[in-house]
Amino acid sequence: MRSQFLSMGFRPFFLGAAGAAVALMGLWIIFLLTGISTHENLMPVLWHGHEMLFGFAMAVIAGFLLTAMQNWTGLRLVTPGQLALLVAVWLAGRLAFAFSGVMPLWLISLLDLGFLPLLCLIVARTLIRAGNRRNYSLIAMLLIFWTLNILMHLEFHYPSSGMAYLSLDVSVLLATTLLVFMGGRVIPFFTDRRLPGATPVQWPWLNWASTLTVLALIPTYLIVGRDIMLAPLLLIAAVSTAGRLLAWKPWRTFGEPLLWILHLGYAWVPVGLIFLAMHVSGTGLPWTAGIHALMAGAMSTLILGMMARVALGHSGRPITAPPLMVAGFLIITIAAVSRVAAAMITPDWLLIAAALLWALAFLIYLVVYTPIILRS
Repeated sequence: MRSQFLSMGFRPFFLGAAGAAVALMGLWIIFLLTGISTHENLMPVLWHGHEMLFGFAMAVIAGFLLTAMQNWTGLRLVTPGQLALLVAVWLAGRLAFAFSGVMPLWLISLLDLGFLPLLCLIVARTLIRAGNRRNYSLIAMLLIFWTLNILMHLEFHYPSSGMAYLSLDVSVLLATTLLVFMGGRVIPFFTDRRLPGATPVQWPWLNWASTLTVLALIPTYLIVGRDIMLAPLLLIAAVSTAGRLLAWKPWRTFGEPLLWILHLGYAWVPVGLIFLAMHVSGTGLPWTAGIHALMAGAMSTLILGMMARVALGHSGRPITAPPLMVAGFLIITIAAVSRVAAAMITPDWLLIAAALLWALAFLIYLVVYTPIILRS
């Protein structure tokens, strides 16, 4: 079973990500309820943002890349032992942050910052060996995420550096770019395979426009910050991503949970971009409403949907969502709506309810998919 579990990247990393989602959100809920934190050397808000992006999300990215690239290149990326090492490095970083109150910051940084360079080395070695130039941008993406993580750690060591929120904002925009880029590849593909009559429309000019406008938000943000000058580009990005989604005919997927959850997740992207545009335009809408529409909405929904779909496809199971997982899809949707609403009207009970529902959705994934991943 050990060799089977470590045969492909999605197996340990998808289960690890789901387990981390439950554990990390559990610690966050304890803090919200009691004010008590196990990471007393760090600002809880920064710990929460860091672990959602550089802990939870990076595990999913690793699992997806290590699995998809094996199909793209026809090469075996890692041996079971190498995969076990990569998982161990990722897990060490999570445990270090969870118990930062009893660990020196230099050791936490050393453990956490080791994961992305190791993953990048594996990805780069494989893509270069296969001559897969089309995906070289993924190497740059991982290096940029690593740089942003370094900036976060600078804030942990030098609390007045101002690097943390800059890093988190750029990380969210970079993660959104990845969602738009990869979502544009896999969502129409999965839709067409499952529902040949749906025939998602792919306009290359619109594909490029949506991806490049979202990507352009990063340098623009670095120049102007959360300024009204960012609003036009945010709106252009929102319109282009929404137009792309409509061309995929999402209404035809309502009878297929493994499809509608992906389309719904992608739909959160233009919503989040519009909310950010409203904030910088001075409407009074909090910046966090847009951030959580992109993260609790788009990223989390797409992650749950992709983990459910990929695990079935690569374990030889029928591509049909188990009934309990469909409930998980509904729960993650309610959680996302609740979290965005909590950013607008700020009642404590709604924030806690959103966190509980979000954790429950990933707990359902663990219950449903642990036997599938371990036994297939």
